[in-house]
Amino acid sequence: MNDKLATVYPSSVRDAMSRWPTGIAVITTADQEGWRWGCTADSFGPVSTRPPMVSVCLARENRCRPAFAAADVFAVNVLRDGQEELARQFACPEADAFVDAATEPGIEGVPLLCDVSVRMECRTTSVVPAGDHVMLLGEVLRVRTGPGEPLVYLHRHFRRLHRVDPLPAAAGF
Repeated sequence: MNDKLATVYPSSVRDAMSRWPTGIAVITTADQEGWRWGCTADSFGPVSTRPPMVSVCLARENRCRPAFAAADVFAVNVLRDGQEELARQFACPEADAFVDAATEPGIEGVPLLCDVSVRMECRTTSVVPAGDHVMLLGEVLRVRTGPGEPLVYLHRHFRRLHRVDPLPAAAGF
């Protein structure tokens, strides 16, 4: 490994981050006119347990960003293994992503995807500018977990987890 400092290019960072496995989630919200908005996100994670909070990052040029930035609530729908097509559907900016997607209403009408691994309904607490993205911070108001292994993204491809005996947890985890 080369430890010399070098110019950091966006493509180098994207390549490096492609080596970090992430789960895939679809974030959803509804605007004041009742329009449903949703997009695929791989930049989602826990922030706090007291109070329970999560973060999601959206590109500034994402067509959904204004709706999420203005929304009081949003949902994080963690996809499960086998839902690659749903991830692609919500990643396509030209189409109505909700066509053929089974949903039900959540808090304040936020659309919730059915049959996913995890659903978290969140109240937006902050929208933080972060370079070419914005970070949504949300307090988790309601959570539901379901069966199945998560859909994973690694090296720019969807992956499946293989069950093995779990490693013993490290102290503090």
